[in-house]
Amino acid sequence: MKAEFEKRLFIGIPADLEIKPILSDIQSSLELNSGQIRWVPPKNIHITLLFLGNVAIDDISKLTKALEDALDLNHFRASIEKIGVFPSIQHPKILWLGIDNGIQKMITLHKQAEKAASPFQIDKTKETFIPHITIGRVGRSCGKIDVFPFLKYVYSPVELDVNSVALYESQLIPEGAEYKILTTFPLN
Repeated sequence: MKAEFEKRLFIGIPADLEIKPILSDIQSSLELNSGQIRWVPPKNIHITLLFLGNVAIDDISKLTKALEDALDLNHFRASIEKIGVFPSIQHPKILWLGIDNGIQKMITLHKQAEKAASPFQIDKTKETFIPHITIGRVGRSCGKIDVFPFLKYVYSPVELDVNSVALYESQLIPEGAEYKILTTFPLN
């Protein structure tokens, strides 16, 4: 499929307003390594439920309808109170904030989204779903980076009212990615 006939999509939960107040403090914990880290802009902060990849533009309305029918959960509260890195402390690529309360409901939303979106996914690589918020990415060309100050950072739990799920478009630009919400699905 040609790129002009498809969009790069994912399904997620917006979290920018709740996380924005603590981002600069967390980022300052790695001030010495700041040049090696590409921080996610506050407006792009979210919890990814499912990355779809490229989806045909003609299929987006069918995908939207499938998600509307499948996402059946009452709104809930989640707490953001962990901190970590993927894949490992020795080779960090992703800096993240983790979810504590609300994990099971997010897993349920992930499964509902996965089932609804399955016919529209080209690459159906199965990955373990770990609810988290990516806040930074370590550059590929970076050498060793000391993430211990980041991992030791302590913050008060942030409450997140999960009352909707969104279908996002991700456009890759030289500065990173730009996200745009295409549709919002309110939870009961």
